[in-house]
Amino acid sequence: MSNDALYLLIQSLGAQVLEHQRNPSGSLAILMSETLKFRDKLKEETGQILTVEDTRRALDGLEQCLDGRPMPSGLTPEQQLLAQIWLDRLTLFKGK
Repeated sequence: MSNDALYLLIQSLGAQVLEHQRNPSGSLAILMSETLKFRDKLKEETGQILTVEDTRRALDGLEQCLDGRPMPSGLTPEQQLLAQIWLDRLTLFKGK
């Protein structure tokens, strides 16, 4: 997935996922940065390509967690890990 495709996906879906965040633009930057790091590390270490669908499903998982629901079942380990990375980063910096 290219940086441009990732940017467009997160920008289009980020607003609905991050409605309750105080600074959505800062949250979007975190999502973008962490996704790019994860994408590059995944490809380097396993040769696996992070797809738009993987990112979309991870965003769905993040949205459920932010709504207080459990992480959805049926996510691949990579999708679940990406959602967890986002959740950890967003909640770590929530008060800042």
